[in-house]
Amino acid sequence: MERARTAFDHWMHRHHFTFRDIRDRNITVQCNLCLPKINILSTARDSTSNLKKHLECHSPCQMRKRQHTEMSEPEPLFLPPKRLKSVVWEYFGYLKDPGGTIIVDGYPVCRMCRKKVSARAGNTSNMMHHLRDHHPKEFAKMNRKHSVPCRKRIRDAQSSDGPSNYGPSILENQTEESSEAKEAKADPTIYYQTQSRLNALVFNFIVEDVQPISILEQPGFRKLIEALSRGKKVMSRNAFVARLDVAFDKMKGEIKAKLDKVQTLCTTADIWSVQDRSYFGMTCHWLEDNLERKSAALACTRIPISYTCETIIAKIQEIHSSYNIESKVQATVTDNGNNFVKAFKEFSSEDDQEVEDSRFEDLGSILCDGEMGGDFFLSYFLPPHQRCAAQTLNLIASKDLADAVSKGPSGKLHSSATAKCAAIWHKTHSSTEATEAMESIAKMTITVPCLNKWSSEYYAVNKLMSLTDSQLNELTEALGVSGFTPDETAYLTEYTDVFKPVAFALDLLQGEEKCFLGIVIPTLLTLKRKLEEKAANTRLFSQVIEDTVKAIDSGFKQVFDSSDARLATATMPQFRLWWLPEEEREALRAQLITEVVQVDQGTEETETNGGSVHEDDFFSYGPGSSGNKSGKMEAAEEVWLYLQGTNKDLKCLNEFPGVKKVFIKFNTTLPSSSPVQQLFSNGANAVIPKGNHLSDEHFERVLLLRYNNNSKITTALE
Repeated sequence: MERARTAFDHWMHRHHFTFRDIRDRNITVQCNLCLPKINILSTARDSTSNLKKHLECHSPCQMRKRQHTEMSEPEPLFLPPKRLKSVVWEYFGYLKDPGGTIIVDGYPVCRMCRKKVSARAGNTSNMMHHLRDHHPKEFAKMNRKHSVPCRKRIRDAQSSDGPSNYGPSILENQTEESSEAKEAKADPTIYYQTQSRLNALVFNFIVEDVQPISILEQPGFRKLIEALSRGKKVMSRNAFVARLDVAFDKMKGEIKAKLDKVQTLCTTADIWSVQDRSYFGMTCHWLEDNLERKSAALACTRIPISYTCETIIAKIQEIHSSYNIESKVQATVTDNGNNFVKAFKEFSSEDDQEVEDSRFEDLGSILCDGEMGGDFFLSYFLPPHQRCAAQTLNLIASKDLADAVSKGPSGKLHSSATAKCAAIWHKTHSSTEATEAMESIAKMTITVPCLNKWSSEYYAVNKLMSLTDSQLNELTEALGVSGFTPDETAYLTEYTDVFKPVAFALDLLQGEEKCFLGIVIPTLLTLKRKLEEKAANTRLFSQVIEDTVKAIDSGFKQVFDSSDARLATATMPQFRLWWLPEEEREALRAQLITEVVQVDQGTEETETNGGSVHEDDFFSYGPGSSGNKSGKMEAAEEVWLYLQGTNKDLKCLNEFPGVKKVFIKFNTTLPSSSPVQQLFSNGANAVIPKGNHLSDEHFERVLLLRYNNNSKITTALE
């Protein structure tokens, strides 16, 4: 009795094996390549995967030889002689035996991946599933054709020289090829994703949009996903939490690995209170060797609603130590809130503080008896404090400038004019008809200013003043608000012109990627100069400008006197020493030389740290020794060449490696704490943990994953 045919009978590598026996659903064969050793192998009737693995492990050269032959001359595929009704046969075919007979064994071969698929008794379901799971684009293209080609159409598409070797591409004309560009823009493969890919998409959806975990249990959401994914299941809450823990651990490990390679960084911190809860957030920022700024979120942890200065300092130290960055933080940037100012004032130990009556203490007595108290340990690891320059200038504009305007001779005019602006903003914000009227008359959308943000109010007023008098009158009539008088219009026009430099300076200081500490002093000096120029030509704001300039000098006195800020400015090619008076340039140049020498020495120590030191390297006397290199003279020459240059591009720092290291050291610090505020927001909406039904731990992990994924600092969501 003739045995039933199996997948082994038409396998391309069957000549390397000798058939032995059939046992239930398996067959046994003997490997000819292993002779004289007798090696009996078993494989399923409808599969040769075990035999293929054996060849790959024991005879890889035979596999490579065969694969090379397949790549150069793939075996032709033929259609079965019976009538075909399914369009899927465009993508499958059968091989021929040496006698030229088509082997219709129920295992057609895919024209794209050359894999055999079971299709017995004319059933094409497995072929459809194979196309859907392994070639989703072709599957979607086949569904859009909405036609049932017959056997004649398929055969006519083949060339007269021989059968098709490359699948359905022979059926596509130039019109269909042009449609592929459209398909690339709207790829429907989302419907044909695997279960693991679907789980990843759902996980990313919850993290990126900070959705509640409970959405996984909502019947409507589950039905939607199951329908779109053709029956695949939505992950459970426990599966999401487990995936969240894994992704968070991976993210934290990646961040710690990156920070271990960083020499200098800065952190930004802020406290956010919502719904009777307080959260402490922190981000860190550093500069790569190509001077590109990188950012990462480190924490968004719950703290008591009635927190103290000790709570803030302890939390800063806890986060810094958890990432091993205590000694790398150049400064911590915060807002001007009393809680942060008081905390750093009480516990910070600045380098420039004078130390009187210095004396040595026994370290053992300090540790055992605690003479220094807990404050000693708190201050020891506390980094320098940098106040947010953007918020300081915003406070000057919204308080000092506003007070000077309201108390001046034009105070009443200012109040009446801004009240009418506020009425327009309120109308357009609360009424759809008013918004449409604004768009119809002014051909623009109105900007409603944000609370406690002076630049937002300035730009909103400036937008209204950009309208013509006829447009402004038509708009106030359509909205039903009081119109502007000529004096009010003239006042607001002059107001927007005089204080335009303030708005521009605020925009500069609120940046992140291309904003450095070295930009603060030149921005403030330029702002003062431009305001003083405006004072000579204004008839309403001369006293206001004088008061504003005094407020800038007072509010930024710490920055003007800061050696770090001055060195940060000097190492920026855009400014160098041009912003300084002639009599102060020599002192800062000498200070810059000292810093270049120190960073070069620090680099050498880092490179030799942990290595053996040769005796000749220890002593620095005689020819060829390092002591004769005179590092200070080299640093002075490099600084002199740098200061003589005129190229304002940051890339020119690559020509001055020592100055570049000083630039990275001092300009790593951001002038603004706005990055940490972005941690608490989702677009324009605040993220509310209670509204998302997230525990404090899960809320923190979701926020950090979202922020760091958007910053492209982690691959945890990929």
